[in-house]
Amino acid sequence: MTDTTMAGIPQNLLRLHAGEEQLFGRTTELVSLCEDLADHLDITERAMDVMDMLRQHYHGDDDQRAISQLAMRSFNHLASAWKLTSTGYYQAAGLLLRDLVESTYLVNAFHEDRSLVSKWLTADRRTRLRDFSPFAIRKILEDAAGQGRSRREQIYNKFSNLAGHPTPDGFAMLRPNGMDAHIGPFSDATALRALLEEMGMLAIQAGFTFGICLDHCLTAPSAVAHRFISGAMDYSGKYLRKQYSSAERAEIEELYFRLASLDDDNLA
Repeated sequence: MTDTTMAGIPQNLLRLHAGEEQLFGRTTELVSLCEDLADHLDITERAMDVMDMLRQHYHGDDDQRAISQLAMRSFNHLASAWKLTSTGYYQAAGLLLRDLVESTYLVNAFHEDRSLVSKWLTADRRTRLRDFSPFAIRKILEDAAGQGRSRREQIYNKFSNLAGHPTPDGFAMLRPNGMDAHIGPFSDATALRALLEEMGMLAIQAGFTFGICLDHCLTAPSAVAHRFISGAMDYSGKYLRKQYSSAERAEIEELYFRLASLDDDNLA
């Protein structure tokens, strides 16, 4: 790169970027050597494909456009969280994952009561803070489930405490293993694994949440949903202690085979 192309950008920022690129190289090496890290990224990418399908196929009215744009926001957060994680900004990545949690819960609440979408879109700031705060959304979901308090608050608070708010506990995310707090990006295999594990688990939830909206009668959304669900079943068995039986897997394959056949008939 010449001085002309870099005119106006301080040299310290250019050196910072060069260091980030080196860290990205280390991250890709670690991922290539560790099956679990690759699995977390694989299911994340499949969930992002689901979100992208909503961008392409889900905008018939204001409610649909709102959910589609929440999917786009979630896609961008996953992409940015991966970028930040891969270049050593683990705490900043965690902040984006907290937003993914909040967006996923909000869309789940819309599934429970579709009238909430228009209320959310038209609410003034005071109403939105009262009726659509993270606490209010969790209560909607827990009341609908009828099983008392869930782990949603615990998950949300974990990301808030470590990344979303300035807290003493959050300083832990500034420390490479065995070292004092570090300014700027750094490479740490333990932090990398922790962030990618969280990303994979949240991607599973977000993929299912947004996948409910896909039109399975269309070829492209159906294929993306099939790929996500197949990957989610594999991922759940390996990392979430949820094993799917051969019969359950066969049922999914049969469902998508029938959907594909219906689409072929419509094209004939």
